[in-house]
Amino acid sequence: MKVGLVLGAGGTVGMAYHVGVLRALRDEAGLDPARADLIIGTSAGSVIGAYLRSGLALEEMWEQTFGDGDAGRQAGVLAVPVLPGSPLASAENGVSRDKLQIFAPAFHSPLDLIAHLLGSAFVLARSAVRVPLPSMPRFLRHAFPGGMFSLGEGRQRLEHDLPAAWPEQPLWLCAVDIVSGQRLVLGREGSPPATLSRAVMASCAIPGVYPPVSLGKKVLVDGGVHSSTNLDLAVAGGCDLIIGVAPMAFDTEDRNIFSPANLFRRPPAVTLAHEVAMARQNGATVLLLRPNRAEVEKHGFNLMRREGLDGIATRAYEATADKLESHRFREALEAAGTTARSIEPAEREVTPARVVGTATGAVAGVGRAGPPEAEGLPSASRR
Repeated sequence: MKVGLVLGAGGTVGMAYHVGVLRALRDEAGLDPARADLIIGTSAGSVIGAYLRSGLALEEMWEQTFGDGDAGRQAGVLAVPVLPGSPLASAENGVSRDKLQIFAPAFHSPLDLIAHLLGSAFVLARSAVRVPLPSMPRFLRHAFPGGMFSLGEGRQRLEHDLPAAWPEQPLWLCAVDIVSGQRLVLGREGSPPATLSRAVMASCAIPGVYPPVSLGKKVLVDGGVHSSTNLDLAVAGGCDLIIGVAPMAFDTEDRNIFSPANLFRRPPAVTLAHEVAMARQNGATVLLLRPNRAEVEKHGFNLMRREGLDGIATRAYEATADKLESHRFREALEAAGTTARSIEPAEREVTPARVVGTATGAVAGVGRAGPPEAEGLPSASRR
């Protein structure tokens, strides 16, 4: 059975959500996300997918979500993961993990600000109206750059940490070409060549916020412009079991999900529903992991913040562990060769409700130990 892992968009909050979900899949269900037959990433999901395929362990991602010590727990420093040995991770470079910028202003004067505003408006318009048009002349692109901010040290981190060569295991990263108006799947056979870090930056280039990424004659922006998940690609990739992690959607099985906090999530949720229906019509089994109401409220409206990410990951772990106990998830994962089962008490200590950091609030841990943030990180899956 071919397993596809779909990692959706969602900003820094979505990245923390991915970390919690993926850790629960591994620890509670015995499914190693890095060994999925196909990984499809969009925007924030492209970052997580690229690092998974590059060998970054989930323990490392979990550690970085919580930061180092109490200050790191309060700040929630996950913006872009750091591979061990990264030049940017060393104190000698004068760049600490909690100070790496992902919103460095791209303008340096009032005149420069106006030029960036005009360029960003053009990129936004081309992203919204996706019809083929001639590419903007190079001199105009330089005169009116599209994007108010740059990734700053985040871009340097990607370039240092990710290998230039594409991973051997299938990894598809989604972007949109604003010249042709078409979705572009980087890493798929027939796609234009690109380094892994450049592909991730293209998939994360939020229109108007970050500058588009040029790739030959193509001008690429965030793949979320087409879909926050692009789950239909897993069907095209021949996947029999599709595990979709969708931070920007919401769990429609939660009867109390309707709240003002998820109004902006409705378009991604509708698109995802169409993709899932198509996948199931084609005979694929689809398992969706989406925020429930409590998580939606915790995520809030600012998905690009860096505070409270530890709480996001913790709640995602707990909610995913609950999902994995359902008959539907157990049956699907067993068919894929994994066992979704409860952790034996001897293998993980059951603890009462606890408070994770000062910014996360209480997290229930009744009947199951929950995520291993309080007791320290295990060196291997506790199964």
